[in-house]
Amino acid sequence: MLIFKIITPCLGGGLEEQLNSLSVQLVDMLKNDKLALSQLLVTRIYLSDAANQLEVLHQHPLWQQLTAGAISVIEQPLLSGEKVALHCVLTTDSKVKKIGTPERMKMGIGSLKMLFQSVRFTESEARNLSSEEQTIETFRRHQHFLKEEGLTLEANCHRTWFYVRDVDRNYQGVVVGRNKVFAEEGLTGDTHYIASTGIGGYPADAEAIVCADFLSVDGLQRKDVRYLQALEYLNPTREYGVAFERATSLDVNGQRYLMLSGTASIDNKGKVVYEGDVRAQTERLFLNIEKLLNNGEASLSNLEYAIVYLRDISDYSVVAAYLKEKYPHLPVLIVEARVCRPGWLIEVEGVARLELS
Repeated sequence: MLIFKIITPCLGGGLEEQLNSLSVQLVDMLKNDKLALSQLLVTRIYLSDAANQLEVLHQHPLWQQLTAGAISVIEQPLLSGEKVALHCVLTTDSKVKKIGTPERMKMGIGSLKMLFQSVRFTESEARNLSSEEQTIETFRRHQHFLKEEGLTLEANCHRTWFYVRDVDRNYQGVVVGRNKVFAEEGLTGDTHYIASTGIGGYPADAEAIVCADFLSVDGLQRKDVRYLQALEYLNPTREYGVAFERATSLDVNGQRYLMLSGTASIDNKGKVVYEGDVRAQTERLFLNIEKLLNNGEASLSNLEYAIVYLRDISDYSVVAAYLKEKYPHLPVLIVEARVCRPGWLIEVEGVARLELS
């Protein structure tokens, strides 16, 4: 079984103090849940200022702890005021086998094999490449990883995250690049796409426009994978020219994991609903999420966590109050990140888990 944890610093202070706090909390969490670092699969690290913080992070003992698994680092400032936070995915399987580096790791869990890859460009790699070209290159790197294992994007990749510098300007290049790769791979609106988040976010290197994370799985049968819809509430993404699944459900060892793509306040015609009203948009997107989960025989009560992306930091208090009122027990991380369409003030992604009978 997979376990999802969000860890934020207990204290204020500088980056060093907050990293110390996270390190202690990580150890305490593992002890309380009777887990080991060897059972840590993936950690996404959220930073408030990657260009200035990444070197400090790399030198801190916390980094060495987290390299027990795969790692993704992204600059998306935490609107609760911390400098850094962790989103960890662990397994209860004590015999997990890992091969690779934190940026490109293969993890064996029983009969399953998970491949996680975090693509971040260096200055020389990114220079003079457009957002479309950088998007295609991220896919090429994961395709190469998959090919080494005898796998394909079409059959095995189930989740992607694209973080885009100046998303208002550069997201269209990501869409075009992804569409080109999918056309080559036979991923169409008549077959299936891949669950995805495409959102504002910053790598440490200023030349990089796009960075991406990929999750692929080997060992599932076709019947174990479903692509979720709620057509009375959200239209298929292909109707407005983009290529991703609203949500993907994976049945694994008696558990169903429902991976929600970034979901916003959209209707079944593809239009932004409640423009300018962040609370109403929040209500609508959670309605959309609920209907998607219902299509996978789950509900909002099955949500394990939510990552909340806000375009405007001044909306934080409204959204935080709403979440506390409506979902007081849901682990949540609220970050600053522009959504791919200006009219969308908020977007949410997450994973739900359902125990199969």
